[in-house]
Amino acid sequence: MATIRAFDSPRPPGAARLAFATLALVVLSPGLAGAGSSARGELETFFRRAIAIQTEATSATQARDDVRGLAQASFDGREASRRALGPDWDERTSAERDDFARTFTGVLERAYLTIVQARLPRDRPPTIRVLGEDLVGEQLAVVRTKVRTREGSDAELDYRMTRPDTAWLISDVVIDGVSLVDNYRAQFAHTRRRSPYAGLVERLRTVAGRPARESIAASPSSRPDVLAAPSHVTGPEIGPQPP
Repeated sequence: MATIRAFDSPRPPGAARLAFATLALVVLSPGLAGAGSSARGELETFFRRAIAIQTEATSATQARDDVRGLAQASFDGREASRRALGPDWDERTSAERDDFARTFTGVLERAYLTIVQARLPRDRPPTIRVLGEDLVGEQLAVVRTKVRTREGSDAELDYRMTRPDTAWLISDVVIDGVSLVDNYRAQFAHTRRRSPYAGLVERLRTVAGRPARESIAASPSSRPDVLAAPSHVTGPEIGPQPP
């Protein structure tokens, strides 16, 4: 499996292709669920809106920023933060939780978009197949998808969907069996063993301020003690630099 490295992903020629590479041209399989009627419907609406943004954008910058905004609005950052932060979440004040959730949502959507960009083909429109929806309860579901990668293999992307209010939102993406949120949880726990909570938040803010193409983990050979998940699906490294 190819390793995604920081600052290392190949770039397609031309500004327009650079912008559209964020999610490329997603082609959904037949038999779409009703928009917003279920977790699957919300996810399919997300894909359709991404296509519309890329089609209607007048510049590479607009396409990139609008897709990022759509992705960030589609993530349940509070639930993802609660799971990623672990026991630390219960010890934080309401203001601290809100601040952490805002920051982590930005980091999570950047990591997701960068991983998708790195794995989808650039020489042809990829197809995302929505395989089904597994309801775990009234407020939790898993939508299973499969996409053909640029290497020609099929990657499985399972979207953990939660419903904090009336709308279904993405709270995690499991790529080939590896959870983005669980990976961050391992990185956060590693950092907290060596740094105070304020240090973790500062590192997270630094990652959140990077351009999207930089928000991806370096190879495991650079910091093997930080990454707990296979490197082809890791998000940005936030752990302390090794001595």
